[in-house]
Amino acid sequence: MSFALFFCSLFILDGAMDPISLDHQIFHFINRDISNPFFDLMLPMMTDLHKDPIFWLMVFSWITIQIFLPAYLDRPRFKEIAKARSKRWASGVLILALSMGLADFIAYRGVKVWVQRDRPEAAGLEPVLRTHSHSGWSFPSNHAANNFALARTVQVLAPPYAVAAYTFAAVVAISRVYVGVHFPTDIAVGGLIGWLAATLVLLLARRVGFLRSVGYSSHARTKDP
Repeated sequence: MSFALFFCSLFILDGAMDPISLDHQIFHFINRDISNPFFDLMLPMMTDLHKDPIFWLMVFSWITIQIFLPAYLDRPRFKEIAKARSKRWASGVLILALSMGLADFIAYRGVKVWVQRDRPEAAGLEPVLRTHSHSGWSFPSNHAANNFALARTVQVLAPPYAVAAYTFAAVVAISRVYVGVHFPTDIAVGGLIGWLAATLVLLLARRVGFLRSVGYSSHARTKDP
């Protein structure tokens, strides 16, 4: 959320400048001015990380370890612990899927087709493309929406990993500008949509008692969202 507010504040503080011109200037700063070999290597990889089978293998391996390692360390209660942790993780993944699905639906089926903003390349900005040329509308970024929905869900269901989740979401979002396929406002509004969508799903899950029923019931978690 703070990521989206940062870009919004730029427009408020610089009222004398046309917001579109400012958006283009920030785009050129991220896409061209901060270019360096490290970013050229890492950010294109981050922007398409969800397409890499190795990434998903690592994710599922980590989830498997989180479920079964505590059960293995307490072998007399292995089945009990493994069952409880499996239920909790499955519920968390369900909430995450609903959050990301809602964010993606709002961004892609709602706002994009309503605003119909051209991508930087189609808008004539001559971006430095560090990934393949993209078709479709630019505003907002679905990558940002999905990843900030993920970060918000992690913030509530697994608070110790919140900083890592938000950092990951921010890096992926910025990578969309760096590779030349989105404007800064695309990722800012996309991130806000994702955060709000996840907050709504989490709020409904808490109101119906779902979070408590699957073990997400600590004091901090029941207060948030």
